[in-house]
This record gives sequence, structure tokens and C-alpha cells, in this order.
Amino acid sequence: MAEKNRNMNSFMKSLFFGEIREEMIFPYPRIANESGENVAMILDSIQKFSNSKFESAKWDEAGSMPREIVTELADLGLLGLAVPEEYGGLGLSQQAYARVMQEVSGLDGSVATTLGAHQSIGYKALLLFGTEEQKSKYLPRLASGELIACYCLTEPGSGSDAASIKTRAVRSADGKSYAITGNKLWITNGGIASFMTIFAKTEVDGHDKVSCFILETPAKGVSVGPPEHKLGIRASWTNAIFFENVSVPAENVIGGVGMGFKVAMGVLNHGRMGLAAGSVGGSKKALEAAILHANERVQFKKKIGEFGMIKEKIARMTTNIFVAESMVYMTTALIDRAHTDPSLDYSIESAIAKIYASETLWDCCDENLQIWAGNGYMKEYPYERWLRDARINRIFEGTNEILRAFIALSGMQAPGQELAGLAEAIKFPLKGLGPVTDYVGRRIKRNVMGENISQSHPALKKMAGVLEEYAGEFANQIEILLRRHGKEIHLQQLAQKRIADIAIELYGMVCVLSRMSAILTENGVEKSQFELAIAEAAFQRANSKIRNNFRQIDRNDDDSIKFIAERAYELGKYPFEPMKG
Repeated sequence: MAEKNRNMNSFMKSLFFGEIREEMIFPYPRIANESGENVAMILDSIQKFSNSKFESAKWDEAGSMPREIVTELADLGLLGLAVPEEYGGLGLSQQAYARVMQEVSGLDGSVATTLGAHQSIGYKALLLFGTEEQKSKYLPRLASGELIACYCLTEPGSGSDAASIKTRAVRSADGKSYAITGNKLWITNGGIASFMTIFAKTEVDGHDKVSCFILETPAKGVSVGPPEHKLGIRASWTNAIFFENVSVPAENVIGGVGMGFKVAMGVLNHGRMGLAAGSVGGSKKALEAAILHANERVQFKKKIGEFGMIKEKIARMTTNIFVAESMVYMTTALIDRAHTDPSLDYSIESAIAKIYASETLWDCCDENLQIWAGNGYMKEYPYERWLRDARINRIFEGTNEILRAFIALSGMQAPGQELAGLAEAIKFPLKGLGPVTDYVGRRIKRNVMGENISQSHPALKKMAGVLEEYAGEFANQIEILLRRHGKEIHLQQLAQKRIADIAIELYGMVCVLSRMSAILTENGVEKSQFELAIAEAAFQRANSKIRNNFRQIDRNDDDSIKFIAERAYELGKYPFEPMKG
């Protein structure tokens, strides 16, 4: 088992062993010229369409957008961006798709949500796991907008815990169909969907397992609840959907009976990148608005942009967007490579990009509103709406808390199995000599020789050295935690959060190092001073966060935090009153 895990094809999972897989992240990926030209034309059409058709403030106030907007978006080809050309789509790569979603999200969050729900997740299961017959039947109609898709996973008692869903699919006696009963909650596009990707429990060899079904509607037994009233993305459609003994043909199972959990995770790993790219687009829009006001607003006979605290906000926003953008296009390139190399695993990278980009978006919208001050709080300006729209991204497609747990536990799984295998091998010295020798050799290499990054630009040697040092320390700290907690590590969420946060910052460093190497190679050091300053600021910020998390692995207030929370649960409120004189 340990040897199998050593052969993993994942940059981040290898990093959990202290290994830096340079071939996976150098050189920094570029969008192919042909795709770039197609994307440029798409972006131009989106900009022109939004200028004449988008009425974001009006839609937000009304809590809906006209249904014909979706039809017109379909006419532009925006509902089949990633659908292969042979099925009537534009056949964009994941990188190109991300660039388009970045643009749309910068224009209107509700439109981006509607498009993303349709293709980032709505029909993604069909695209990734469907049979040729299934794809031929549905993809052309989904790409044209004849069908609008939604993704039916969340239930009243089942959010990120996909395995706990209650909706059930019972196979007919003749085996030709399934009857689905249950209800789904907060389904984006639910109010306009005519194609549903549904997850339900099925019996497989006497055990309940999740299966994935596709269903064209209207269909007998399907009913849709009223629109939900939301904090943000108010113009998008969000509804509950109810299934009462709905008949679905057996040939509409996606990925095989009982394989629904794998399908759901595969869809979300892809879908998160559309969300991450959209978050980058929204962040850029917020930064532009903040710079505009900083350059125009005068207080105390100075433009507010001249004050140090405003400069800090603008610089941090710029730096964080650069890191998020670097992550997004590195990760989408990995996804594109996975089409020709299915063994490539990008699940941790996808989760990291979603977390970092969505939190960057929130920070940028918040800081922009702060720079606009009182005006930012007024509905006369769009900035309070941007903030409301941004908030959902830290919840969508796996909350950032759940994804942090996923990053840590998924990354630590193989090192944990290796340590368990090592403990077993030590019991049988002769049989276990190979695994023990391999482990000792890697440990010596990691702690004595360390990793060596050879493909970064020479001007970035110091930054590369920081990554080399942290790779070994990261693996050592993971080993310490695994030895301390063993199988109970899955219960230690505060420890998981620290490991995840370190992994997030390390991946950001890696992506920036690779991107900066490409920039310096193309433009030279003298012409890249602005980018170098951003990279240095990004590394300093990441370095501070990583060092703090390393320190807290051994010295922290976890026990106090747990005690305070548990006591608060018992009391059900804040129990103190001010001291009386």
C-alpha cells in the first residue's frame, strides 16, 4: 500500500511527503494561441451584451432577471463553453473556460451563478462520466440552451456530507427504471431547469450506495418550490425540488450504479474552478473601483490614495488577486492535462484554489466598500451588492471549512498509511527490510539534502530556497501530527486547519514562483519590477502565515478554545454582565 501511494500523480499530495514535483508546475501554463483568439472574441461579445442588456441593480431589487436573458446568453454560445464541438459546443479547455467565467463574474454575480450552475456542475457529470449515447442525446440540447441544467445534491439534512443524503431510488422489478423519492434544497437554476443531475441512495448488494441519475423535465412527480429570498446573487434562480415516485430510465444512470459519490466529487473538483475563476473576476472589479475612488476622493487636502493605510489595502488586494489568479490557471492547466493523463490528481489543488480565490473576493469587496466609506454602504452604488453577492462563494460547492478538512485529511492519508505500514514492517524485520530502508533513505534525503528547485528563474533563487526549506519541514510536521494522533487525526479539526492553511500558502508560493519565472524569462528582470514586488509581498505574507501555523502545531490554545465553545453550548448564550461599580 505504501509503495502504491509513493507513485501518486499529484503535486500537492507529493508535497505532503516533502517532495516538489517540478515537472508538474514548470513551465507556467499558457492558453494556446488558437484558444486565446477564440476567448478574446467571446469576451468581446460578453462585454457588448452586458453593456446593452445587464440591469444588475434592477434585477437585484426585484430578486429575479428576465428568463430571456438566459436564452440570449445561449445564442452567444455561453451555455456550451466546455461542450466538445462535435456535440454543438465551443469545446473550450478548462483554462479558456475559466477565463470566460472570470469575465462574466466581474460583470454580474447572478448571471455568472446561472451559467456556472448550468455547466460547471449542472451537466458536468454527463460530460465527465456519461456514455456516448447519453452525451449524444443531451449535450447538443444543453449547449444550445434548449435544456437548462441544475445539480441536485444538497438536502435539508445533507450539505457537504454527500454520503448522508436521504433521497432514494428504487429499481423496478423488471430492472428497466428507478423510482426516485425525496427532496433537494437550494438548487441553483431549479426554477428554470429542464435537465436535472440527481443524486440518490440505491441498494447495491444489500448496501446503500449513492448513484447519479439524469432526468429531463417536465416529468410526472417532479415539483419545484417557490423562489428563495437570498442575501446575494438575488437575481439567480434558487428553489427546492421535490421528487415523488419519479420514474427514471435505468439507462439514465451516470457512471454506474453505486458510483454516485465518485461522480459527485469529480464534478465538484471541476466545478470549483469555475467558481474560483469567477472570484478572481469579481476581485479585479472591486480593485478597479477601489483604485478609482482612491485616485479621486480628497480628504485633508490629499487624495486618499496617498495615505499609507489606503496604499496598504490596494497593495494587499493586488497581491492576493495575483496569487489567486496564478492558482486558478495553474490548476485548470492540470485539469486539461488530466484529459490525456487520467491518473493525474488535482483534487487538493482545486479545493485550495476555491478557498483562496473566494476569500480573496470577500476581502476585496469588503476593502473596496471600506475605501468608498459611506457611499459604499448606499444602494445608489453597486458595492454593497458586490459584497452580498460575494458571500456565497465561501459556502458554494463545499464550505471552506469542509474543504480545509478535506485538504488536510486527503493530503495526510498516504503519509499516514506509510507510517502504519512502517510500524507493521518493523514487527517483521526481515520481510520489512525494504520498506524500512526506503523510508530511512527518504527521511535522510529530506532532512539532510532537502528538495532542489532547478527550473525557477535565477533571480528567484531566494524564493525557491524558502519553498525548498518549507517542503521538508511541512512533511516533518505532518509526521509529528500523525504519530501524535494516529487514527484519531480525523477528529482534530484545529490541527487539520493549520495543515490546510500551510498547504494553501505553499501552493500559492509554488504557483507564483512558476508564473514569475515565466514572466522574467519573457520580459527580463528590469521590465518586471512591479511583478517582482508583488511576488515578494506574496512570499512575505505566506511566510508569516506558515511560520505562525508551524509554531501553533505544538504551542496553541486549542484546549481553551474547545472548553470555551463547549461551555457556551451548555449556556446557550453570552453569560456575563458588565462589572458594577
